[in-house]
Amino acid sequence: MKRLLLLLLIIHGMTACHTGEQKIKVGYIQITQDQVLDAAREGLFRALSDSGFVDGQNISILNNNAQGDLSMIHMILQSLITQNADIIVTNSTPCMVAAASTVQNTPVVFTVAFSPEQMGMKNPPDNLAGVYDPLHSEELVELIITCLPGIDCIGIPFNNAEPNAEYAAKILGAALQNAGIRVFTASVTSPNDILMAGEFLAGKKVDALLVAGDNTLYMGLNTLSKVADNHDIPLFVTDPLQVEKGACIGLGVNYDQWGYLSGLKAVEILKGRTPDPAIEPIQPIELIVNLKACKSQGISIPNSLLERAVRIIQ
Repeated sequence: MKRLLLLLLIIHGMTACHTGEQKIKVGYIQITQDQVLDAAREGLFRALSDSGFVDGQNISILNNNAQGDLSMIHMILQSLITQNADIIVTNSTPCMVAAASTVQNTPVVFTVAFSPEQMGMKNPPDNLAGVYDPLHSEELVELIITCLPGIDCIGIPFNNAEPNAEYAAKILGAALQNAGIRVFTASVTSPNDILMAGEFLAGKKVDALLVAGDNTLYMGLNTLSKVADNHDIPLFVTDPLQVEKGACIGLGVNYDQWGYLSGLKAVEILKGRTPDPAIEPIQPIELIVNLKACKSQGISIPNSLLERAVRIIQ
């Protein structure tokens, strides 16, 4: 905590002494180009600008994207350190986990991630702040059972190289099994594996497919959606905006709001204050339904769920 306070004092001094020639450097890293992560990014940058921290005026955003290559994350973080970034913002769990182990002398704010504790960090570094997904597993299982009352088994493809994907598959798999639903899994290492994984699970005669917090699967979700369409298997996701790629139902958090709340943590740090709490969950969840996908995947949605939806894609 003493180290964080020292870092805050340094940044606050830079802010107070700001001139047009010396801008605060905000290092930013995102794991891949994706509409959901982009929504969080936009919300985060809007929180900064709403609070008077505007790119090109008093801050300079060092924008980086790993393009889905996990091996690039550490290299980008090292580059941001070399460029003397005053604060580093990470978008996605792999980026947060890497920053927690790599960045020691710079404040780090994370968004679109599970918490350090969820990722198995017993002692998260005190320079880390952000907003995390508590993963509403019980609500999701209840939703699936409501849509498919007789469901017997479900397929979960995931990339076990992503700590977030492995965690989500483990937690949701356990919740589904506790509800009496059998779970089949299939591993992927890149979007190129998604078709094979989907066909493998379809061959297991699963009643539904589930993708949860997996950047690799979301990059190629259109491919998995086609498998779901071809085999009449409903596809559920934990990131609501992903229904635009052909999933039938998405239940989870609002990513624009997620980014904005994380951005407010960064604002506190840039103003020389300690965020309180430094790390907290995002609570509200939203339901989005893709009726076109529902029809293609052979599922009817109860009116009670349609009434809960914040958005319905016809």
